[in-house]
Amino acid sequence: MSRFAISLLMACALVPFASADDKKKDDKKDGLKLTADEQAVLDLTNAERKTADLKPLTANPRLMEAARKHAENMAKQDKLDHVLDEKTHADRTKAAGYKSGFVGENIAWNQKDAKEVVAGWMGSEGHRDNILKKEYTEIGVAVAKNAKGEPYWVQVFGKP
Repeated sequence: MSRFAISLLMACALVPFASADDKKKDDKKDGLKLTADEQAVLDLTNAERKTADLKPLTANPRLMEAARKHAENMAKQDKLDHVLDEKTHADRTKAAGYKSGFVGENIAWNQKDAKEVVAGWMGSEGHRDNILKKEYTEIGVAVAKNAKGEPYWVQVFGKP
């Protein structure tokens, strides 16, 4: 089985209830700055939602914080997992100050760019379900690299 397939098998969670090298891009809402990779993931995710006649997701600062911290932690530990340090994505979004408990998460490892990671997520039923869940209105995205330069990707979805 390929590393990508393994990462997809390990990387999906449905729960109702950033790389410093990248160029920063300004998001006018709340002065939020997205890296070029983060913006690309957001744009590609919204393009997929558009083809399904869904409203676009907007970047939320608290979800961005949760996604960035989880990507950095996975890269630091060199471990792809939804539960690190005994914390789930619901725990991480709550710790970041996100009030809603209706959240989901996609993670992936070692895809070369935003296009490859979003295509991989769309090719996996659980990841695709998160991306196309009509109830989600907000998103946080992140990518962080481990010591070997391998990227860890995160999407965190929510509804206020």
